[in-house]
Amino acid sequence: MAAKQLRELRLTLPEQHRHLLKGPKGKLFSRSGLGAAEDACAYIRRHKLHPIIAVGDLVSINLAKVNCQATLSILDGKTKRHDELDYDLVADVIFFAVNPAAELRPEVWIAIELALEMRESEKTAKLLIEGEEDLTALPAVALAPTDSAVVYGLPDQGIVVIKVTPTHKQAVENILQKMVPHNENQD
Repeated sequence: MAAKQLRELRLTLPEQHRHLLKGPKGKLFSRSGLGAAEDACAYIRRHKLHPIIAVGDLVSINLAKVNCQATLSILDGKTKRHDELDYDLVADVIFFAVNPAAELRPEVWIAIELALEMRESEKTAKLLIEGEEDLTALPAVALAPTDSAVVYGLPDQGIVVIKVTPTHKQAVENILQKMVPHNENQD
């Protein structure tokens, strides 16, 4: 099943496949403070990556602080799964979705797709997740155009920038195929 078809299903990542998401899947920037965000931003600009999709509150905030705001920021209002953040990241459009841990829900796919359709207008969007945003990097890579950037934080290590390529899209497709699909009408 193609990635775009998967958006109609609730997907769960089984415990035995979670190891596939460990470690950086792109270029890791690990300077302290805002240094990692500055380095990630310089890399994005040097490679002319557009749009930028930031997954995670702290990475989205830090990119904005170094004048490299994402086209789409995906946020759940927490960092390291528990620390509440109080920062108002400004965006032109706001989407909302419910997405429990270890799942991907259809509304996440739809919001990412809609936000990416706006990229030519230079509008920014944020997707506010009730639940957990960690797996949203998967549909972000699947739906993003080649030569865009999907940026996420790797706790206690730094910021990772994925320069979206056909190889990255195929790797994501392989992970998505390992997820367990559920029809939205069943529980």
